[in-house]
Amino acid sequence: MTQRTMDIKLMDRHYKVNCPEGQEVALQQAADKLNDKLEHIRQATKLSHPEQIAVMAALNLSHESSKLEHEQRQRIQELEEKIKLLQETLEQVTSEQRPGRK
Repeated sequence: MTQRTMDIKLMDRHYKVNCPEGQEVALQQAADKLNDKLEHIRQATKLSHPEQIAVMAALNLSHESSKLEHEQRQRIQELEEKIKLLQETLEQVTSEQRPGRK
């Protein structure tokens, strides 16, 4: 797959990163989201060292990701339970409608 070099800006610093062709928009959106998070942390915490801000952003994003994964697992479990109930209901209805049943 062809790679393209992109320039992204995080906390007023420019970085050159490789990006698969066709993924430029997604990378820029991710960089913008990260930069927003970094700037928010810098302002909210008054931290000044970029490394500290980056660690806090990484921890926050990791926590958000874990929370979303947990919520998604719960939703999948709920949907699987509903599907099972629907399957059981359909099986019961179809067995009651079979010829020869009284």
